[in-house]
Order: sequence, then C-alpha cells, then structure tokens
Amino acid sequence: MMNLKEVKLLDEEYDDPLTIFALWFKLASKEEINDPNAMNVATISSHNTPSSRMILLKTFNKKGFIFNTNIKSKKGQEIDLNNHVALNFHWKSLRRQVRIQGKAILLDKTAADETFNERPRESKIGAWASKQSEYLPNRQILNKRYFHLENLFKDKEIERPAFWSGYRVIPDFYEFWWDVKYRLHYRIVFEKNNGKWIKSMLYP
Repeated sequence: MMNLKEVKLLDEEYDDPLTIFALWFKLASKEEINDPNAMNVATISSHNTPSSRMILLKTFNKKGFIFNTNIKSKKGQEIDLNNHVALNFHWKSLRRQVRIQGKAILLDKTAADETFNERPRESKIGAWASKQSEYLPNRQILNKRYFHLENLFKDKEIERPAFWSGYRVIPDFYEFWWDVKYRLHYRIVFEKNNGKWIKSMLYP
C-alpha cells in the first residue's frame, strides 16, 4: 500500500489510457502470482439481470481487448442481445485494478481462426467437447466426449468449430484505481467523447 508521500501523480502524465494499461499489465505480468491476464467480464441478460465471470484476456491493442468463448454460451447469447459489456482487472499483488466499459464485437473468421490455432491441441479438443453453459448431468459424459473426439481427431488437423469464436471489446471508458494509505485511493477516469479521450479524477 502506498502512502501519501509516495503518490507523485504517477500515471497522470499520460493522456492515452491504453498506454497506462500497457504499463500496468507489463508490471502485473512480472508481479502477479497467477494469470495476470485474468479479468471479470460482465454482461446483461434479456431480463436486465447482470452476470459476470472470470476469464482470460487473449490479447489487447489499439483495436480493443480480445477474449474467446463459445458464442452459444450464456455470455455469448447475452452479448448477442446487448453488446455493452464491462471488464475488470484486479491485480491484488499490485493493489491496483482497471475497469473498462465498451462494446463487444464478434471476431471475423480470420481473427477467430488465428486465435483458435494458437491454442494447445488439447484445448482445441476441449472446445469441441464442451457444450458451454449447457446442463451437464455428470462429469463422465464430458470425459467420454473428450476422449471420443481425441480419437476422432487423431493425426488430423483440428479446425475451429463454428460455435467457437471470440469478441473484441472496444472501450469507451476506463477507470484506473490503486490503493493509497488511509483509503485515499487514486482514481483516474478516461471517457471517450467525439473520438477523443477526456481525462478526469474521482474522489475515492
């Protein structure tokens, strides 16, 4: 935890939120014990009920933040109805978090194929085996599906299933938060307005 004297406006000098995120992510990749790319993804159902889950960020760049999923899953169906989503990265070892809001856009075929081809062979089979978010009577059924597909794909190239893809979240909001002594936490917000990032600060 930082004390007041250690707060030197830190990343306030940057006007581009992606630059700050990249710096924090690089630090988290060195300091976080497990999965620095773990993030919470929140979606809204057709009944306006929120749901969230922890998944892994695949990659990020100026175009957005990419994650993969079965598009027939609960989150895939909810994004299809309402593509406004929220992401949250919490790096406990750094005592920092980043909130991101934006629209989730389905990856095109080329991008989906590229991310699928980067997966380990076992994970590719797992993508085929899992009916993500559907009711599973018992674990043995999933195991049998996996082993069946493992034999089916033996010595064969595994193509991406049509139901497996991913989304690119295009941000329109960032909030950077980090822990400061006496709960005087630091919060910097970036909001997009007419294509430009407007930066401001919030009380803790």
